[in-house]
Amino acid sequence: MSKKRYLFLYGPLNGGGAERVLLDILRNFDYTENEVHLCLFCGGGILIDEVPAKVVKHELWPGYTLGYKLAYRASLKFGWHGLLRHQFHKIMDAYGNFDVVISFLEGMPLRIHYLLDIKKGKQVTWVHCDLLRFPYTDSQFRVGEQLAAYNSMNAVVCVAQDTERAFKERFPQCTTQTQVIYNPIDIAKVERMGNEKNVDNKRFTIVMTGRLTPPKKTERFALLAKRFKDIGRSDILFQWIGDGELRSTMEQQIHDLEVGDMVQILGFKRNPFPYVKSADMMFCCSGYEGFCLAICEAMVLGVPVVSTKTSGPIEIIDNDKYGILCDHDEESMFNAVLTMVNDADLRRHYAMVGKERVKKYAAEECMKQIYLL
Repeated sequence: MSKKRYLFLYGPLNGGGAERVLLDILRNFDYTENEVHLCLFCGGGILIDEVPAKVVKHELWPGYTLGYKLAYRASLKFGWHGLLRHQFHKIMDAYGNFDVVISFLEGMPLRIHYLLDIKKGKQVTWVHCDLLRFPYTDSQFRVGEQLAAYNSMNAVVCVAQDTERAFKERFPQCTTQTQVIYNPIDIAKVERMGNEKNVDNKRFTIVMTGRLTPPKKTERFALLAKRFKDIGRSDILFQWIGDGELRSTMEQQIHDLEVGDMVQILGFKRNPFPYVKSADMMFCCSGYEGFCLAICEAMVLGVPVVSTKTSGPIEIIDNDKYGILCDHDEESMFNAVLTMVNDADLRRHYAMVGKERVKKYAAEECMKQIYLL
């Protein structure tokens, strides 16, 4: 019996949440029944070495090279798509047709998927964020292209119910069927990696993981630390694990607010889980989130969560059943975090129910749905 063949399309494997989700999916495939290829438009990235050995890797360009920039700029600015298509067919034609082709991110991967005009197999694309509140992909398409790209797919997969709702509201003329497949949580992997190192925090620690990018609203993290400092709670440590374009901006803000003794940016950690596990709580201050892998990973590790009300966290936390949700204004965030900080019994309660909640998103359930694509 021949194997089912999947082709995933993506950019470089940097340290963001979508890349980590993709890697978790690749790790959990049953390779006795499936053949999986990963085509990176731009090769490299800090997570490239974590691609499972059984995945067949391809690179159209080895990174953001001049060749890639010329091909993509010619396509985006002038509508000349020949260079992109030529490079894809030069690399991939020798590998034949695929049963399922998946662009695993909105924006650039979807656009290139659409422009390749692949005739064989089921064409699927993933949506990881709230495109209604955060339409960041608009600048990555020519006029009219984005809706046409979604309409050219056989299925649009959203990572949460609210992400799907926002997508339908953002693209009411999209005729392609949507469905929800939650991001997989590899519970055993998170638990194992959480035990690989002992991190001994000397202070009450509030942690967050993620790239330092505009959707994460990183400025809120330091502002919250300042609020705690103003009430005499300089004993609390705010710890951000991740890197990104806003690092220097955040460092300057920490300096300006004089909270350098309270806020740490640890940068990218290949294994962030020991740091998360050792924290007393997590605070997700994002302005926009899809599923929010970080929250589920914290729950696996028994870390209680406070989050602003965004798509994925609203669904995961479910009206404060499994954590605390707060509005996006500074007072609401401060009061929610203060409530968790001051109540050890509440933290223990949310740590316990969070561990149960996250079982809903176990990797096995996600993979069952992917196999049905």
